[in-house]
Amino acid sequence: MVIRHSIASTPVTNTVDTSGVLPKGRYFSFFNESDVIFHEKENYIIQRKTGQLTFIEAKCSHDQDWQLSIGNKRPTFWMVFQLLGDCRLFIGQECKMEHQQYLGLFNSKGKLDFEIKGGKTSLLLIGLKLRDIEAFAMEWRHLQLHHDIKVKQYSNIHIGYRIKNTLTQIQRTKHTYFSLKHKLASLVVQLIETYHADLIEHSKSLQQADVSLFHRAKEYIIAHYMDEEIDVFHMAKELLTSDRTLYRIFKENGLTVNSAIQSIRIYKGREMLRRTDLSVDMIAFRLQFSTAKYFIKQYVKYFGHTPAMERHLKANRKLSKLNRKNA
Repeated sequence: MVIRHSIASTPVTNTVDTSGVLPKGRYFSFFNESDVIFHEKENYIIQRKTGQLTFIEAKCSHDQDWQLSIGNKRPTFWMVFQLLGDCRLFIGQECKMEHQQYLGLFNSKGKLDFEIKGGKTSLLLIGLKLRDIEAFAMEWRHLQLHHDIKVKQYSNIHIGYRIKNTLTQIQRTKHTYFSLKHKLASLVVQLIETYHADLIEHSKSLQQADVSLFHRAKEYIIAHYMDEEIDVFHMAKELLTSDRTLYRIFKENGLTVNSAIQSIRIYKGREMLRRTDLSVDMIAFRLQFSTAKYFIKQYVKYFGHTPAMERHLKANRKLSKLNRKNA
């Protein structure tokens, strides 16, 4: 395990060397003096290894951002707990962690880079070295892993009662051989069990939220299909979401936002052809098509005939209905 850090130094005058001294107010009680990696006033990093487990605690009370890098040489499943403050985690992609959130991630070999925002921050990491990745994946199916995966990051979850309760039990673990060797391992498994259950619930809530957002987006298009400025960015702003989220949920439904807008406009165009005497040029203009020619091309693509044929079919249907009435 390799830990590197970079934090703006405080003035040298009137400072006391506290390296090797256990910080007051630390979260885990089973740390000892030899576990201290860095300690300067209220800023410190402590690491303890016991069996296949690694416990890291980092606290910062500083005006400037703090760079923290943690490396593992063997496949490790990490659980990261942001107890206080905010940070950004870089593992293939950027992930923002906020106050009272936690997440799980897998790192086969390499670094976890943290950018801890200035202010008061408390960060906990618990790493479980994986000797058998497949056995881990069989136990927790929503944490699917295999040897080809180098890094994998799972969803941020709010730290709830069950996680707090288990962390409290870890926090109170005695500095004895049996507790460090056996009790901690059991409690870490309990943490992973809870995270796995939280991921399942989180996935369900996301699916429900996506369905709701997809329907709201379609309703917005129906209400604003004639607006010239309607596009994915404008819709995302109005629906209080991101353009990436809209792209994703439309893609999952076999659509794009632009194709959905065009589909609504095409069907409204057919309605206007059937119910009004407006020219094709005027209908194309009102529906924000660039040219009447493009409108006609898309109309044929959707319905298999031209707008002119639509009006011809309308006239035939009207005549047929009149003939049946007079018969």
